Amino acid sequence: MTAIILLFTFIAAGIFAWGKTQSDRVAHLEKKYQPVDDVNQYVEDALSGIEAQKTAALNEYVIKINTARNKADSLVKDAETKRKRIMQEVSELAATLSQTTRDLEVIEEALLLKSDEVHLLEVGYYEPVYGFSESGKYKDKLDELRWQQKQMLAIKNSDIRNQSYAAYASRDLLYNGSRTEGDKLLARVLKLMLRAFNGECDSFIARVNYQNIDLMQRRIQSSYDQINKLVANWECTLNKDYLANRISELELVYEYEEQKQKEKEEQARIREQIREEEKAAREAAKAEEEANKEEAKYEELLRKAEQDAAAAGAKDKAKLNARIEELQQRIAEIEEKKRAISQAMLTKTGHVYIISNVGSFGDNIYKIGMTRRLEPMDRVKELGSASVPFPFDVHAMIRSSNAPALENALHNHFSERRLNLENQRKEFFRVTIDEIRAELEILKAKLNIDSELSLTLLAEAKEYRMSEAKRKHLEASWQSS
Repeated sequence: MTAIILLFTFIAAGIFAWGKTQSDRVAHLEKKYQPVDDVNQYVEDALSGIEAQKTAALNEYVIKINTARNKADSLVKDAETKRKRIMQEVSELAATLSQTTRDLEVIEEALLLKSDEVHLLEVGYYEPVYGFSESGKYKDKLDELRWQQKQMLAIKNSDIRNQSYAAYASRDLLYNGSRTEGDKLLARVLKLMLRAFNGECDSFIARVNYQNIDLMQRRIQSSYDQINKLVANWECTLNKDYLANRISELELVYEYEEQKQKEKEEQARIREQIREEEKAAREAAKAEEEANKEEAKYEELLRKAEQDAAAAGAKDKAKLNARIEELQQRIAEIEEKKRAISQAMLTKTGHVYIISNVGSFGDNIYKIGMTRRLEPMDRVKELGSASVPFPFDVHAMIRSSNAPALENALHNHFSERRLNLENQRKEFFRVTIDEIRAELEILKAKLNIDSELSLTLLAEAKEYRMSEAKRKHLEASWQSS
């Protein structure tokens, strides 16, 4: 037991000694490495300080960021407000510019339309709106339009807002605290508008012609726009239907005058035709009278020859019989001539002529006309001496039992080739002689043309060609001198 105690004591002493040794060693090591611990502590303290500074800096940065963001948001909001205000101003300026531009265009158009220089614009084609064939129908339509105008102009103070009238107001107006007085004032404004508009329209309508029909239409429209603009603040308006009525009146008056002119020209054509017929009749009567005289002369000679033959001997009888046969032949020819003259006077027999005038009208321009004179070349000579510098060349002279029908057929076939598309009395056509020949061949069978179709292709134009040659010679002489 004691031994065990001793053993345990010895072991404990050994452990104690070992523990002390280790403790000393640890103390030695702690002492040895004390600087390292100090460094570690310093590092830990430094890291702790840095972390605190980092946290503080981060917090300060977050604060600055939030402050900057709030300021930026505020600036963006202010900028957006300013942008919207600027866009609104731009929009308003654009609207003002657009309105100003329109006003300027209206003013410029009005100034242009007021200038007589606009008459120098090229004449455009006017498509007839009504196209009546008689002037009386135009007058009836004008009376109808003007009756409508009177109905639209019968405005009473109580009807100033009725939009079926020529002008109307779209607002109520108090004048001296009274709506009745306001209506009277608006009624006077409407009357002034209509007086101005009607005055200008009447002036335009009175001056309309083929050169300015489009201009006058635009002037009426411009007057309508200008007057409506002047009273826009009063909310008074000229009726669009009344504008259309006045423009229709302008077109109707123009077409009416044109139709009256055409009727005058047609009457002139008829008078010319009557004069031509009378002249042809006088020529026929004169020719018939001369034929009767000639026939009476030959009949008297025949009777004398027959008497002489009856009393003559055998030797002279043969000679007198030959004379009798000759006289009988002459009388037969005169009878045939008289029958032809009578037929020409009683029927539509005449000549259709194809003539040209290169010096006056140029190449491939032909006049296709008709005459019932016994000597058709007299008519061609008359045409050559009337207001043209050179005589006409004859390409064809076609005798027909129905000359008017042949002339009309040729005119209708070449109607779109007329040189003057407005005046049907002018019988000049831009065609070739071959085209005329081809159509005549077709019409020959249709109209039973008995005469030979002989057309001369070449236009001699002698005086024209000699004049041109002389002109060139004179020009060369001037240049050399």
